[in-house]
Amino acid sequence: MHKSSILILGLFESKTAKINIRTAEDRVAEMFRKNNIHVITASHASGRIKRLSDSIYAVIKYRKQYDVAIVPLFGTWPSFLWQEVVTRFLKALNKKIVLGIHGGSIPGRINKGSQRFYKALKRADRLVAPSAYFQLFFQQKNFEVLVIENPIDLSAYHFMQKKKIRPRIIWMRAFTEIYNPAMALRVAARMAERFCDFEMAMAGKDGPLKNEMIRITESSGLKDKVIFPGYISMQQKLEMAAEYDIYICTNKTDNAPVSVIEFMSLGLPVVAVNTGGIPFIVNDTETGLLVDDDDDKAMFEKICLLIENENIAQSIITKAYQYAKQYDEANVMRKWNTVLDELK
Repeated sequence: MHKSSILILGLFESKTAKINIRTAEDRVAEMFRKNNIHVITASHASGRIKRLSDSIYAVIKYRKQYDVAIVPLFGTWPSFLWQEVVTRFLKALNKKIVLGIHGGSIPGRINKGSQRFYKALKRADRLVAPSAYFQLFFQQKNFEVLVIENPIDLSAYHFMQKKKIRPRIIWMRAFTEIYNPAMALRVAARMAERFCDFEMAMAGKDGPLKNEMIRITESSGLKDKVIFPGYISMQQKLEMAAEYDIYICTNKTDNAPVSVIEFMSLGLPVVAVNTGGIPFIVNDTETGLLVDDDDDKAMFEKICLLIENENIAQSIITKAYQYAKQYDEANVMRKWNTVLDELK
């Protein structure tokens, strides 16, 4: 047990919010508490200014209670600026910093010559990332990054070994350009033409493309085939995993999407694009099937392969579930204990 508290900064669930998005930091904080590690968290506010002020307040107010702070690093400018401010305060207070690298856009920004990320990395005492994608990338830049997976509580997921894979698909992400929901609808159009019993659920937080996606379903004759249930809770996720048989991931860029691991844990075979860190999670033909970015034809063909070849589908489902076990909290907690012990 770690005697001092651990400060974890990021975005956390709000008790008053109608929709709570579970971030990696929120999951880590919950896991630490389960393992009798006292944590201080900030912030529960979604507004940028309030989140920044909450974080600075926590850094200063609780400075005598913690020695180590965990801070996420993302690629967007507002998030990067927030990280810059709080880590500089932490350094001024002589605190140890664990920088968690999450932003899938970071490699592209660094390759374009953004040196500010190097300065942020050098400020940290330890660099961690949820997949080998960042580990390999930053090794080439002479930075040591430890892989610590985003934790999930496997006991909360009911694995279902479905014997028959039907043309029932679930897509789950926010309706923004980076997650490419338009590709999912192009896949849906192909599926509807091939399978009369095809259905798809597009679940996730509302975004600027939500209304456009609904309009496309209506104009292309998919209104009765595609539903938009909105952001779904954990219980709804379990229920939908029982109703749908394949999970598709169309992200244009990402690091280590937890949703992929979640549906592996639930027994749904995954068909995903080979962008960012996804190929480091989905091993093509082993733990899932991969296609090129924005290639809806190839994704359609891979889905058909799962539906029409039971042996391939069952092999992928079984191997994916075994792979997902490394994301269980018990395994992830062991890695965090090692890091925290090193920073004492």
